[in-house]
Amino acid sequence: MNLPAAGGHRPVDERRAQLLDAALAVLREHGLAGLTTRAVTNRAGLPHGIFHYAFGSKAALVRALVDRELTGAAAAWAPAVDTDDLETALRGALLAQLDIVRADPQHQAAMFELIRAARDDAGSDAVAWERQQYLAEIERHLGAWSQRGSVAWSAPVEHVAALVLSAGDGVIQTWVADHDDERAEASVDLLARAVASLAHPA
Repeated sequence: MNLPAAGGHRPVDERRAQLLDAALAVLREHGLAGLTTRAVTNRAGLPHGIFHYAFGSKAALVRALVDRELTGAAAAWAPAVDTDDLETALRGALLAQLDIVRADPQHQAAMFELIRAARDDAGSDAVAWERQQYLAEIERHLGAWSQRGSVAWSAPVEHVAALVLSAGDGVIQTWVADHDDERAEASVDLLARAVASLAHPA
């Protein structure tokens, strides 16, 4: 489907990407209160009607923003899959995720605000679904590492994945609050060691 807009017809996926980039810029500069559909289309330089063709609702835009964020976070784990040692792999994955945040803390603060708000409104189901997808990705990696290292988990792998997700989030949110690199990296080391201790030879 192509959308009519200034500058010619462009695929709907391209328009969505434009609007997502614009929405993030608005969120960073004006906070959640300033994230209106009008502000987003103005920032993107597009007619307001384009928004409804591309997303249909603000809730759909929020879901797409959260989806893109969690997809990027899950992708940070990918390079660590090639490491055989479980503790090293976990440390590498968690540090990669932390480095994404440290490279652009303003972006992370904006996304925290968005996700917190989405959990409290009609978008909560969408956020829960996206988080479940991220949890499943962590579980998949844990399974891959345990197979490569011929180890088994002393707790259900889905519970281990939930621990990694919640504790990893805690490390990141603490860093956003205090920007203490040494503390964050020490926390990552301890978390990787603690999770690895839950694995034993199969």
